[in-house]
Amino acid sequence: MQENAPQLFLCVAYQALFDRFPSLILGMNERDIPWEHDVAFIRPAGLPVAWDGEPSTTIG
Repeated sequence: MQENAPQLFLCVAYQALFDRFPSLILGMNERDIPWEHDVAFIRPAGLPVAWDGEPSTTIG
């Protein structure tokens, strides 16, 4: 696996999530997000969000 593959996966996954639910917002300052560092991945320990609205009906 390429070294940047996990970061790319997270970027694509989060972009799809926020595209699908446009009223979904990050529930904390992005600089305060806790990160987990393990052997294979660096990933957010949690990602609190706030949501006020209906999901988008457009997919893709």
